[in-house]
Amino acid sequence: MRMLNDPRMFILLFLMSFTLAGQFYLGFFQGWRDIIASVVTAVLLEFMIVGLKHRTWKFPLSALITGLGIGLLLSSHLTWPYVLTSVLAITIKHAVRIGNRHVFNPNNVAMVLMLFFLPQYAVSTPKQWTNGMEVMVIILLFGFLAAYKAKRIDTVLSFATGFALFAALCHWGLGEPFFFSFGPMLGAAFQLFTFFMITDPRTTPESRSSRITFGLFIAMADAILRVAEVNHSLFYAAFLVTLLMGLPLRLWKLRGPSHG
Repeated sequence: MRMLNDPRMFILLFLMSFTLAGQFYLGFFQGWRDIIASVVTAVLLEFMIVGLKHRTWKFPLSALITGLGIGLLLSSHLTWPYVLTSVLAITIKHAVRIGNRHVFNPNNVAMVLMLFFLPQYAVSTPKQWTNGMEVMVIILLFGFLAAYKAKRIDTVLSFATGFALFAALCHWGLGEPFFFSFGPMLGAAFQLFTFFMITDPRTTPESRSSRITFGLFIAMADAILRVAEVNHSLFYAAFLVTLLMGLPLRLWKLRGPSHG
C-alpha cells in the first residue's frame, strides 16, 4: 500500500509501458542494449553517490525512472551516448541543488546538453503511434494516472492547452502549415514529454497558479523556438523556462518571508 502512494511508481509504470510498446509494437529506434545501458548507468551512479554521501544503501527508484526516460528520449546509433546522458543526468541532479532539491529535471538538462553539444551523436526522434491506437489509449491512461498521483494534472492541461492555442496562432495568424502547427500533439514523443518531462514534483512549482503559468510558458517558448526553426524545441523550452522562471522562484522562496 505504501508503494501505491508513491507517485514515482505510476511514472515508472507509464515509462515501462512506453518502453515495452516501443520495443514490441511501435518499432522505436532504441534497442534493448541502449535502454539497459542508460538504466544500469543511472542506477549504479545514483546508488554510489547517495550511498557514499548519506551512508544509505537502497535501490534508487528515481534513477531507474531517469534511465528509462533517457532510453526513450535519446536516439543514437551508438551506445556510449546513452551512458553519457545518464551520467550527466545523475551528476547534475546531485551537483546543482537549492534547498536540498535539484533544480533541473535530470532528463531534460542532460538531453539539452547532448543535443546542443553532440548533435552528431545524439538526437531525439519524433516517435509515432503508427496504427497502435489501442496501445496509445492504454499508455495515455497511465500517463494521466501518473500526473494525477504526482498532483501535476494542472501542469499537463495548461501545457497542452497552451500548445494548442499557440499552434492555432501560428497556423491562422502566421500562415504555418496545419500539420506543422498541430502535428506534434499526435505523436508519442509529445505525450512522453507532457506526462514525464514536465510533471516532476521536485522541479516544478509547488503552487497551482505557478504550475499553470509554468506549463503555459513552456508552450509559448516552444512555439517561439519552432517558428525560429530550432530543432528539439520542447527540450530547450522546458530548460529555458526552468532557468528563467523556476530557478528565480526557488531562490525567492528560499529567502523566506523574513526577507520579503
